[in-house]
Amino acid sequence: MNPATLKTRFPGVYAVGDVTSVGTPKAGVFAEGAARVVAQRLIAQVRGEEPPPPFDGIGACYIEFGDKRVGRVEVNFLSSPTPTGTFTAPSLQLVRDKSEFATSRQARWFGQ
Repeated sequence: MNPATLKTRFPGVYAVGDVTSVGTPKAGVFAEGAARVVAQRLIAQVRGEEPPPPFDGIGACYIEFGDKRVGRVEVNFLSSPTPTGTFTAPSLQLVRDKSEFATSRQARWFGQ
């Protein structure tokens, strides 16, 4: 599998989510990013346009510490030679951001 394009060895077949072997965790945020790249690539191909930027392997995760404390970590699993990341310390703003993240995904995926 090509980690930049998510193409498999089979013509016209791409892999996203838990079936990939690109080196990212099996987590929804990475599946969503990969699916976006594949969708944009297919649309560009049909339209005869330039392909989109490659899959970057970047994802973020909110971390709950209890007592209404939420932190955030963002990691690039495809950076070379090793993954890199940043941690944002817990804050009330991140509590709000995590809630908005959940609400926006629920609306996008399930129309709620």
